Amino acid sequence: MHPPELLRDILSRWGLVFEGIHPEIPIQGSPERCLYRVVVDASGSRHFLEELDSRCLPRKKLIAQRIAHLAAKRLPVAAPLAGLDGNFTQCVGERNWQLTPFLEGIAPDPGNSWRDAWRGEALALFLRDLRQGGQDLAANEEAFDLRGYVMKIAHDAKRLHPAVFARLAPIFSLIERRLAACLDLPVAFCHGDPHPLNMIWGTNRILAAIDWEFCGPKCVLHDMALIVGCVGSEDEDALSGPFITAFLGTLRTCGLLDNTLEPHLPTWTLALRTAWLAEWLRRNDTEMIEFEFFYLRTLTRRFFGEELSMQ
Repeated sequence: MHPPELLRDILSRWGLVFEGIHPEIPIQGSPERCLYRVVVDASGSRHFLEELDSRCLPRKKLIAQRIAHLAAKRLPVAAPLAGLDGNFTQCVGERNWQLTPFLEGIAPDPGNSWRDAWRGEALALFLRDLRQGGQDLAANEEAFDLRGYVMKIAHDAKRLHPAVFARLAPIFSLIERRLAACLDLPVAFCHGDPHPLNMIWGTNRILAAIDWEFCGPKCVLHDMALIVGCVGSEDEDALSGPFITAFLGTLRTCGLLDNTLEPHLPTWTLALRTAWLAEWLRRNDTEMIEFEFFYLRTLTRRFFGEELSMQ
């Protein structure tokens, strides 16, 4: 915990007067995105203060600019505040800081959000608004190469975790083959990781989308597929449950998921789960590695059972 003198100095860079600190207040989003984070009171308002790794500073500044752009388009985002000098980050004592208004949401019931049709509809409408509001973002940035990313995960798994790779080799081959068949799908600015725990929820709507570290130009199916895969992992019935049914139905109504894109959604959903596998392998989390193995097989059987059996 940082001393009050330092916090006063930090918050003064935003023209705010430090009033108190709340280390007991839980903060949504991954703690790995920063070096330190805490909720503070300043000038009559509550804020979320982060200390940033200097190595990530250029990316953090870019993300803050993008979120501010989306906030100006009236999307539900928690936009970092500009300091008195107009910058979204402030250097105090050779350390870098970012400040965001703190929003206290209502956490979904763990393992049961797949039953909430209204959340599925809300997330689909968020993706619709993001498509419109993000049209001017990342126009000159190279789009994320999902096929290359999956093949790197497969290569690393084969080298570092050969037993795991041996069990999943047919699925990796299936993913590579199917992604190779859909390389020309359209690209748009995406959140990158918009699963339900990266949303601050109100009683019946999204208050703000958080954790934009993976935002950028990606296949238009990316965010949709990630949501389907994450919600589908909650329960054996979730892939056909109210959340995903309402989510897909609203995407179709909005025109984001048409008959040229929808056939490729299962491929993207399966491929993106390899990112979770890579994370569990990195952490050597044997329990979650086993779960991901089970879930990858479940998705493969559900979406491509006949094709896999022919390999």
